Amino acid sequence: MNVRPSLRAGSFYDATPEKCRQHAENLLAEADLPDDLPSRLYGGLVPHAGWVFSGRVAAKTLKALAAAGDVGTLVVFGADHTGSVRLGEVYDSGAWNTPLGDAEIDEKLAAALLQAAECLRANPDAHAYEHSIEVQVPLIQVLWPEAKLVPVAVPPTALAAEMGRAIGKTIREGFPRVRVLGSTDLTHHGGHFGSPGGRGKAGVDWAVENDRRMLDIVKAMQAEMVVPEAEKRMNACGAGAIAASIAACKEMGAARAVVLEYTNSYQVMRETYPGNLDDTTVGYASVVFG
Repeated sequence: MNVRPSLRAGSFYDATPEKCRQHAENLLAEADLPDDLPSRLYGGLVPHAGWVFSGRVAAKTLKALAAAGDVGTLVVFGADHTGSVRLGEVYDSGAWNTPLGDAEIDEKLAAALLQAAECLRANPDAHAYEHSIEVQVPLIQVLWPEAKLVPVAVPPTALAAEMGRAIGKTIREGFPRVRVLGSTDLTHHGGHFGSPGGRGKAGVDWAVENDRRMLDIVKAMQAEMVVPEAEKRMNACGAGAIAASIAACKEMGAARAVVLEYTNSYQVMRETYPGNLDDTTVGYASVVFG
């Protein structure tokens, strides 16, 4: 069986089973949900930094999906940090390993998706060094121990919305226990990312406003506008994953996007280390579609 190893255990999240599970359980326990969530949720967006930065925000999306109903499989759209993704690259068989064990691939659904869209192809190798999906998997395993996965690496191109629609249609027509998840961070500003908005608090304020522009598009569920916006303003590293998630969820029946939380690494670091003067910031958002 083809098994992808847990490459980021020990850096982005805990490496031992006991610490990994305890940390995941703590993040989920800390994730407060509003009382007015849509009664049915089709998917959501999560950030993918190390758990100490964005784990609670990611946990909030997943906890909301769990509260809204039974989930058997998650199609997880990942970002492309390596620049090697050309089509929707599907990890179509085997399992993904984490410190909590193996998460099985839903091979039946993967085959159906590959059959449904020419813009998808089986390519497990595309996932070898990409962390944006991996960091979600232990959280998924804690919430849904028996859940299966279909990881899909998505390029930041116009193909993203097209593949999202094809995937959403396939899910709607034959896979009622499937939800979708898109993995993305938002604006990267300051430090080695560059500071077009200035330094210090001025730069952070600029990054927050830059993120607001992307989140306005997400809230309007305008899938085709996501990639052009990210190309222009560099406010999402997983623009393809966002576009695919919106398009898929709309096809499945979603009519509303709800931002459960927005924060950034600057704010997280100030809360954890008040004396830290680094002005680097990366935006994180929890979003659900219902």
